[in-house]
Amino acid sequence: MFKFEKEQSVWDFNGTKLGGQPGEYPTVLAASIFYNKHEVVLDDKTGKIDKPKAEALWNRCQELSDLTGIPHMLQIMAEYGPAFESYISWFDKIDNKTAFLLDSSAPEARMHTCKWVTEVGLAHRCIYNSINGSISDKEIEVLKNSDVDASIVLAFNPADPSVPGRQKVLSEGGVAGQKKGMIPIAEDCGITRPILDTAATPLGLGSGGSYREILACKAIFGYPTGGAYHNMTVAWTWLKRWKGTSKTPSVLAAGYKGKDLLLEQMSHHYLGGMDGIRQAAWSAPDIGCNLIASTLGANLIMYGPIENCEPMITAQAYMDIVTLEAMRSIGVDVKAENHPIFKLI
Repeated sequence: MFKFEKEQSVWDFNGTKLGGQPGEYPTVLAASIFYNKHEVVLDDKTGKIDKPKAEALWNRCQELSDLTGIPHMLQIMAEYGPAFESYISWFDKIDNKTAFLLDSSAPEARMHTCKWVTEVGLAHRCIYNSINGSISDKEIEVLKNSDVDASIVLAFNPADPSVPGRQKVLSEGGVAGQKKGMIPIAEDCGITRPILDTAATPLGLGSGGSYREILACKAIFGYPTGGAYHNMTVAWTWLKRWKGTSKTPSVLAAGYKGKDLLLEQMSHHYLGGMDGIRQAAWSAPDIGCNLIASTLGANLIMYGPIENCEPMITAQAYMDIVTLEAMRSIGVDVKAENHPIFKLI
C-alpha cells in the first residue's frame, strides 16, 4: 500500500465522504438502476416503474451498507428527460439524503435534467455524468447556469489510452476538437466537486492504463477518483462466449473429452446447475476488476446493476479492511466514523 504526497481532497455528500488517502474513508459504491432492459422499468420514456421492486432493491443496498460500513450512492440511468424526472422524484420520496448520479448517453436528457434538478432544489445531491471530450458548448452553458456543482470528469482519450494520453485529456484538451482539458472545462461549468473517472476500456484496448491512471489522477490532482471498471468484463468478448447461455455449452468445457460427464459433475456443486457455473465464471472477474481499482486508491466504484450489490459490497468491505490495516503501518489511519473495520472485525 502507499500514501500519496499530494494532499487529497474529500467531498462531502450529505455525510458520505468521498476521497482522501487510502484507508481514511471507506470506498463508495454506486449501483446502477433503470438501465437498459431493467425489469423494474415499465416505460423507459415516461419513467413508469415497478415501485415496490425498485424500492426493495435500494433498501437491500442500504441494509448492506448499514451492516458493512460501505456507503452506497445510486446511479440513475435514463435516455429521456421525463423519465429522469420520474426516477429522481421516486428516489427523493424514499431517500431524501443520498447523492445520485445523473447518467445518460443522451445529451438532451442530461441537460433537461440538469435544469430540472436546479428548479426543484435537488442539484446539491446530483452528480453529473459526465464531462467528457464530446461535451458541447450548449451543454457547458447549461451546466454553468445550473446549481449542480459535482460531476464525473472523464479521462477518455480514444486516440491514446496510455496514462499520458488520459492525462492530456484532463489537463490540456485536444480531444474531439476541445481546446481545453476536461478539468478546466469542469471549472468553467462551476463544478467544485470533480470526481475523476479513469475511463475503463476493454481488455486489449488500454485496460491497464485505466488502472494506472488512478495513481496518476490522485498523485497529480488529489481529487477523488474512480470509474466503472465492470465495463471491462462487459466488453470482454471471450468471456461472453465462454459464459454462453442455458442452451449453449461453454466454449471451454466443450473442449474437454467426456465433457457431458464433466459438466454434470460440476453442476452439482453450483446452485442453478449449468447456469450457476456460467454465472460464477462471469461474476468473479466482474467483482475482481473493481477490487483491483480500490487497491490502487479508487474512491468511487460504479459497479453496474444494482442486483450485484451483495457480492460487491462484501468483497469491498474485505478490501477496505485490508487496505486500512496496511495503511496504519505507514502512518495513515481511518477518519470515517463508519467503516467496515468497526463493523466486521
